[in-house]
Amino acid sequence: MINLTTFHSCIAQSNARGYDLDNKQKEAVEYSGGSLWLIAGPGSGKSEVLVTRTLKLLCVDGIKPRSILLTTFTQKAARNLEDRLATYLVALQNADSSLRDVDLAEIRIGTLHSLCNDILQEYRYPKYQNVRLLDQVEQDLFVYRHASIADHQDLNFWTQFAHAVRDWRDKKYPPNKWKRAKAAVTLFNHIVEDYVDVQKMILAGENWATLAGFYQQYTQALRDKYRCDFAHLQACFLEFLTSSASKRFLEGDGQNQLPLLHILVDEYQDTNPIQEQIYLALANQTPHSITVVGDDDQALYRFRGGNVSCMVNFDKACLAAFGVSPKQIQLDKNYRSHSSIVNFFNDYITSFPEMKTSGVRAPGKNPVNAASSITGSYPAVSWITQKNAGNLPDAVASLIKNHLIGDGIISDLSQCVLLMRSAKDSKNNAGLYLAAFQKYNIPVYNPRSKSFMESEEVQCLLAALVQVIDRKHTFSYKYKDPTGKPLSWVATIDEWFKTLDIVRSKSQVATQQLDDYLKRSNEELPKLCAFNNQSVFLNLNLLEIIYRILALEPFQTWQQDPVRNLRLSKVSRLFDGYHSFKLDGLRSNSDGTDLDPGFLHRFYSMFISYLIDAGIDDDEDEEVIVPQGYLPVMTIHQAKGLEFPFVLVGQLGKRGEVGAAQILERDLEPFRQDIYPRNTRTPELLAVEDDIRLLYVAYSRAQHGLILVGTQDHIKNHVAAPGRNYTNFRQNTLVI
Repeated sequence: MINLTTFHSCIAQSNARGYDLDNKQKEAVEYSGGSLWLIAGPGSGKSEVLVTRTLKLLCVDGIKPRSILLTTFTQKAARNLEDRLATYLVALQNADSSLRDVDLAEIRIGTLHSLCNDILQEYRYPKYQNVRLLDQVEQDLFVYRHASIADHQDLNFWTQFAHAVRDWRDKKYPPNKWKRAKAAVTLFNHIVEDYVDVQKMILAGENWATLAGFYQQYTQALRDKYRCDFAHLQACFLEFLTSSASKRFLEGDGQNQLPLLHILVDEYQDTNPIQEQIYLALANQTPHSITVVGDDDQALYRFRGGNVSCMVNFDKACLAAFGVSPKQIQLDKNYRSHSSIVNFFNDYITSFPEMKTSGVRAPGKNPVNAASSITGSYPAVSWITQKNAGNLPDAVASLIKNHLIGDGIISDLSQCVLLMRSAKDSKNNAGLYLAAFQKYNIPVYNPRSKSFMESEEVQCLLAALVQVIDRKHTFSYKYKDPTGKPLSWVATIDEWFKTLDIVRSKSQVATQQLDDYLKRSNEELPKLCAFNNQSVFLNLNLLEIIYRILALEPFQTWQQDPVRNLRLSKVSRLFDGYHSFKLDGLRSNSDGTDLDPGFLHRFYSMFISYLIDAGIDDDEDEEVIVPQGYLPVMTIHQAKGLEFPFVLVGQLGKRGEVGAAQILERDLEPFRQDIYPRNTRTPELLAVEDDIRLLYVAYSRAQHGLILVGTQDHIKNHVAAPGRNYTNFRQNTLVI
């Protein structure tokens, strides 16, 4: 082992971290008294503290790696922590050779979902044996096929839960089956993740009792089919932790199995109630050594089930579960931003009456203190405004081209970023900005410019697949509503073929390989059907066809592009999920002239309509690596955890919608199995809080300059300016 002084000096060397921790950071690293509540403001070095605390447990305290569990919000964050742990450990091993036996691979590190899965399998928990874990697509398909709620067409029921139904336009009629299935997934996941007592729902009667019955039928179907979704994975793990089956995992066996001694949780502000119960169960043994790290002011993921009250009320949770309060340490020095930017976002987050209500923010929070080396008396916070919102994109493009780049303030476009709620290439989102950047010859990095299903590579891949299996394009005339009009998804498939034709017309894109394959497939498939003329399965499935198409140009070239490759890989995963239901084997019709129409009907009505209706988007967890020479245009969610010398923030007048997340947080409150009282607010107030936190995250990404982009109305109408005080904002902000 190594002593504490040597430990700190080794990691501060240039081949490791390269600098010393401040006093509060060191206090957090060295704390050994039990539960630790680490509130980390923006730019305060929370990841450094988490990594250093983990290494201190290993190298100073002599804790075995297998006795440490470290959870992160994403797999990407887990990889980043692993890389940093490995780098710093080398510096420590060079100073003390006895540390060469420390095996970081033995630490349980990853997302909570991945750790739940691994531990349940490792300890062979009976209720998780021989179970297939469903991903999001597979859960959607499972509900569509096996959950009775998907066939429930009672208008009164769906009207009560309309907030969970995506794009339900004509509310005189029940939503279609796919919309019902997707809404059911939302409702079922919230029931689990909000730690709801289903018996209380049953006693509430009416539609709540009906929903509870549907939920019970769904969970029984999961058990009958040996399936488990991600929400129930957590429920299963909590059941494991509170049973005798977990004794060896938690306490060890005194021989080869080490006890679990330390739990460290990153991004705790995005935890949900069932995860809160899991962490409390993991740390139930004295001295309750759990460290939670996060910032309630940066909670962005209510729409994915996160409940910021878990972070805000961690002291109440510890008191209720352990009988003792946690140690609270606030990392309140900001090493990222100019002092004017720090003062601005400090003033911003504390200026709204909504944020001053008890239970909205962690109690006793200190303001963030500027500690960056960035100095100077220039106006670090400024405002681009125009009378007409349509003129803002040109003003932004001109500022970047002629001032930031032209005057040498930045040396590369990647040193500034435009942050928006949505980076989609549409008029109401980033479209006008993207057009202005093109006019000013500013190359843009914007992986979210199109939705997943609108992207060229996805549409071409799906069009090619349809051409293989439906050479006569039966979709265009067989699938109609009761009035005789083609179903809505038919026009979408037509658009896919138009996209493929456009790609074919581009001289720089090679499509001959693909065209040859499609022609050959259309010639050979009837022969194959004739050979297997007893209505038997052909030796082929949709996933295999997808892989064959991906091996051809232009897909081979497209897969060299990281963004395109992510999307094409996701298509493969979608079809892998469909394939798991054993519905996609190609089958000949009875007379051997073509494919079985029943196969095509399942494919179109069950899967293609799902792809179109489900609102599938790019994965949130993709690695954001901005190439040099490009201006990044990002969503604020994408920028979480990142920093840029100059940050421009657009769409300031736009409000977040009151949706299922806010409404269900309120509506499920009477049924939750809370161990302490939570402060419940209206969905409208929750939506305002979410908007304030979103802009707080955006504003705190900036290092040298923060530039707000909006008209006077944008600043006046919502929460863009501190305290909604336009006059004060106008007087204290440089107008560009």
